[in-house]
Amino acid sequence: MSHAYQPLTTEQEARVRDRIAHNPFIASMDIEVPDLGIGYARFLMPFKPGMANSIGLLQGGMIAALADEAVAYALWSLVPEGELISTVELKINFLAPVRQGPVEAVARIARRGRTISLGEVDVREKDQLVAKGLFTYIHLQPR
Repeated sequence: MSHAYQPLTTEQEARVRDRIAHNPFIASMDIEVPDLGIGYARFLMPFKPGMANSIGLLQGGMIAALADEAVAYALWSLVPEGELISTVELKINFLAPVRQGPVEAVARIARRGRTISLGEVDVREKDQLVAKGLFTYIHLQPR
């Protein structure tokens, strides 16, 4: 599936990828980030045995966490150096089970505000939409 987005500058991409490289959650989940753009991110996560729920499906919290990371990194492309962001609210609809993965999260920033930003994400297993989310972030100045 092809996704249109505006590419980052070399400097922007290096800054966001450095942040990704130092994220322990992304590393521990073996998440790959094949595409980044301005207000855009595409994340891929394998379905490892430890991520299953008691009936053998991908646990919903793992899907929500992947979605949150994807939207956050779409937003990081729009955040100046030194500013911080934090999730303040999320809404996710689970539409179908994930049986084997990998899972793809495609995130876009719907609105980049001065204090509050809104992002949306589609999560898919192959061509099937398995979840759709809406995420709100607050912008914070460093202390």
